[in-house]
Amino acid sequence: MKKILLSIFVLMFIFLTGCASEDKKVETQLEKIIARDVLVVGVKTDSKPFGYINRNTGEIEGFDIDIAKYIAKDMLGSERKIKLVPVTPNTRIEAILSGQVDMVMATMSITPQRQFLIDFTQPYYIAGQTVMVKEDSTIQNFSDLRKKTTIVVLGTTTEQNIRRIIPTARLSGYKNYEEAFKAFKEGKADAFSSDNTILSGFLMDNKGYRILKNKISQEPYAIGIMKNEEDNSLKKNLDIIIHRMQKDGTIKSLKKKWRV
Repeated sequence: MKKILLSIFVLMFIFLTGCASEDKKVETQLEKIIARDVLVVGVKTDSKPFGYINRNTGEIEGFDIDIAKYIAKDMLGSERKIKLVPVTPNTRIEAILSGQVDMVMATMSITPQRQFLIDFTQPYYIAGQTVMVKEDSTIQNFSDLRKKTTIVVLGTTTEQNIRRIIPTARLSGYKNYEEAFKAFKEGKADAFSSDNTILSGFLMDNKGYRILKNKISQEPYAIGIMKNEEDNSLKKNLDIIIHRMQKDGTIKSLKKKWRV
């Protein structure tokens, strides 16, 4: 009888400890994406040519979008296994922290402040901040912005850089790039400052403007993901993919396609 009871206790112990170990097993960030079979990406929809809505098709496309699709194909076997979630400079970090997206590809520069909240991959593009003005404007360099009104998008490094370098400049902030450029076209400011890549996108579709050649910063664009010191599986995988894209010429080809 004692032997039977002992056997029962042993079996129960094995069963319970087995269940406990299964309960403790937590999927990594990468495993969760693979299990779901869909990559959820936060992207811009107002930043041509990096992320914008094609007026003819209604689809979101651009340089960032093509890279995100490449990642989805590499990770899940098909570029169609992707869900694009529109984000803005003010919502993209919250989208990561809340788990709304797996990652953000939205012309987002790596900064110490952002690294405190989220993690970044290695950069996939280096941009630089500059200024757009009307063709007949007397503004030739950043020093000319003193006591001038400059439009910026709130929550971007552009706003921080202007305040730091030209403290006497008057800033007019907007929530997104479309609103900002619309206000600039309507003459509500003397200049519009942002990354050269974003300003070039507006220049593609609008005449009567020019972009200053000099830049006041380098903006390394990278993919933003959830910070997790115990789980770097997603970051490692993304870094490998980005490195491969740089090495095999894919990113170079996409730069040529989107003229960035």
